[in-house]
Amino acid sequence: MRGLALVAAALASAVALAMPEIPKASVRALGCTKGGSFSSGVVFVEGKYIEPPYVVERWGNGIRINSTPVTGQIVNWNEFLKTQKGVKVVKTETPAAAATAPAPVADVYDDFDDSSLDDLFDDDPKPKKRASPYSSHRSYAPAKPKVSVSYSLDGEFVTNAATKVMTARINAVRTEIDSILRNGGFICFGDSYSRVSGDSRSALMLLEKLPEIQRRSENLTAFRSAVRAAGLVYLNEVLCEELFRNRVDYPRLQERFSRLKREKEWKNMIDDFSKPLL
Repeated sequence: MRGLALVAAALASAVALAMPEIPKASVRALGCTKGGSFSSGVVFVEGKYIEPPYVVERWGNGIRINSTPVTGQIVNWNEFLKTQKGVKVVKTETPAAAATAPAPVADVYDDFDDSSLDDLFDDDPKPKKRASPYSSHRSYAPAKPKVSVSYSLDGEFVTNAATKVMTARINAVRTEIDSILRNGGFICFGDSYSRVSGDSRSALMLLEKLPEIQRRSENLTAFRSAVRAAGLVYLNEVLCEELFRNRVDYPRLQERFSRLKREKEWKNMIDDFSKPLL
């Protein structure tokens, strides 16, 4: 049964790996900035472990790793189009849902009549006014249609000072991501949260503890409890759900940790041999 559950999780994870699209028009206009390949660091995209070696590239106005988008648009493509001559503003109206008034609620003050005290002492009391189930003081304005604005460019995209500044901002994000991974850190990318990252020490801790938690956890509640107990408090609720869904990755993570551990031990041995004898 557990094997079938892991196979089902693997199929689900294949569908789940879907980051926001980067406009192809931005790729044609801005091109790409690509770094060299390297094997350090650890990458997760929506909870799915991505094997090294890694190539981090600015792809249009977003970032990809190993040809997989890991961000949305760092700078919205519309901001680039606004700088172009001949750009057209396109407004699209989406009809709003029909406004529905809440169910009638009697006004608590409708039952109160100023003459009620007098009526107690009147020989011929007046009939009591019944409360209306509707309040006459409320009105409901119809919802306005939602207007979205986009931009359309007739002709070729032309690089200018403004587009160079925005492209440099995206390149800076690419460089930062590249640097974290080259220094042995880890990064978790997700569509619904800001990226989660840590240094090389945190990456080793994550690789040491996460695979066993994935292997042993039968349900999401147990997984989240084990994550907190292991001190991996930086893994948010959504990320925990993604990592649990992709728990079939645990053998590859265990192998990666063993390989890094061997490399570290080998490096320590070399450092010890290189120390001068006293």
